[in-house]
Amino acid sequence: MVEFKSQQMNLGDNIRRIRKEKDKKQQEIYDAIGVNQSTYSKIENNKYKVKIETLKNIADALEVDISKLIDESKIESNHYNTISTHISDGVTNNYSEDLITSLKEQIVLLNKMIVKLEEENELLKKLINNQNTN
Repeated sequence: MVEFKSQQMNLGDNIRRIRKEKDKKQQEIYDAIGVNQSTYSKIENNKYKVKIETLKNIADALEVDISKLIDESKIESNHYNTISTHISDGVTNNYSEDLITSLKEQIVLLNKMIVKLEEENELLKKLINNQNTN
């Protein structure tokens, strides 16, 4: 399980700022992510450790990429079930299996988005060509 310590990274501030920019009410977000008002308030006030699943749901509810909510340079994770990987300079890094899985899922989704965008691009090219020939 990966938990993001919101006090370390002002996650709540980012969520609140983006929510207000999107002109959304707190209730819209906490209803969408399935938490109560008290828990959501703690998230926005940096008094709650947010699980990655909850963070994904918040990003979806706000219609933003998860990276907009977090500053990756300040992520502090609790690692469970860690694995070690060795890199060329001999340094060992520990990565959470959950984080790796989550990143792999994001890569799959991004690849699907690329395919859809390429398809849309081809359709738009055909439309433009049809309009130019008429």
